[in-house]
Amino acid sequence: MQCLSQHEALAGDFTVQLDEFLAEEDAPAKVQQYAREMFNDIIDGRDALDACIDRASDNWKVKRMATVDRNILRVATCELLHRPEIPAKVAVDEAVEIAKEFGTRESAAFVNGVLDAIIKQNNLKAVADAAPPATP
Repeated sequence: MQCLSQHEALAGDFTVQLDEFLAEEDAPAKVQQYAREMFNDIIDGRDALDACIDRASDNWKVKRMATVDRNILRVATCELLHRPEIPAKVAVDEAVEIAKEFGTRESAAFVNGVLDAIIKQNNLKAVADAAPPATP
């Protein structure tokens, strides 16, 4: 989310600075690699992700959303649609927690509602169905 927000703010080629940004975060190499992949996937597929978010958000267009909310939704939508190994519940819960930390008072509820609509509109597994059944 932070990389995407910086990419928007700099209005240029942030990909050159991406490695420096991730190195400053001091995250494990596996986390940095995942962040790079997600960043690139979101930048490459931004129009399709934004169209999906637009369809799911009542009376809000992506370009009019707060930068933080917009980029949280892009990350979570990318995970929901393109990362089947990530349970929907995990993607939604993480997005809501990030919205609580970085967004406004209304961000968490807004993000949760839009992601719920995306799950329904795309016939994704319901959040309750995301975990495999326990074995006896």
